[in-house]
Amino acid sequence: MHMKIVLPQLELHKIESTFENTPHEHDEQYQVTIPVQGTCFFTHENKAVKLPAGEGLILHPRDRHSFHIGHDASVIIIRVKDQCMHDQYQDKRFDPASRQSFDAVAWTMLFRQWTTGMLALDHTEKLAVEEIEMQVLAYLQQLFQGGRASDIAPRLEIGTDSHLTRVLEYIHAHYTEQMSIDLLASLAKQSRFHFIRSFKSATGQTPYQYVLLLRIGKAKELLLRSATTVTDISFALGFSSPSQFFRIFAKQVGATPEQYRVKSR
Repeated sequence: MHMKIVLPQLELHKIESTFENTPHEHDEQYQVTIPVQGTCFFTHENKAVKLPAGEGLILHPRDRHSFHIGHDASVIIIRVKDQCMHDQYQDKRFDPASRQSFDAVAWTMLFRQWTTGMLALDHTEKLAVEEIEMQVLAYLQQLFQGGRASDIAPRLEIGTDSHLTRVLEYIHAHYTEQMSIDLLASLAKQSRFHFIRSFKSATGQTPYQYVLLLRIGKAKELLLRSATTVTDISFALGFSSPSQFFRIFAKQVGATPEQYRVKSR
């Protein structure tokens, strides 16, 4: 089985059971290969490397490689764009260690968390997709900075930047529209990584969760105080479809929009 999710800055793969590929290279991507079960028989620049579960490799762009696994093995692969990682280290030497020890159980759980979130998303919601992508990139950033792969956890920045007020004002004025992490981070005058952490530290929510709270709050008001149809409300509030609105409203409120309208009147 081969699961593959492709996002603008990175790719996530999980390969299970018998698999073999031919020697190849990725011109503009780093690759993190993490065997989480069984043994991965890897070839890196014509050198054979035997990787048991928990022993992984970080490959640089243009590193020639191939691997094969048996029926009892499983491998997680993360590929990230070269430029994406170099942008984080403009003033620093960037040269991540090639072989590291990973906590196979922890990284399996992380992979499941990321992919479950991605598969549940409406991919027309750019902000939601970017948030999950940034979660993955935050781990890779720490890993590439020299953090131990077996003991990496998200770092929460304490305190918020004074420009966060401007971000909140912007979100409250434009929450029915599409917005991006880059735009909000620029308003906060922070890096994308710092912005995600500081926003959640200040509000208890990610930017996308905060936007959804505003949309659902407005939806409740419209359902109670107007005769606007549920379909019209969903599009007016920026949801990509009525079904997406139904799903999110029911999850947050515990009732469908129609049920809420009837019960609350």
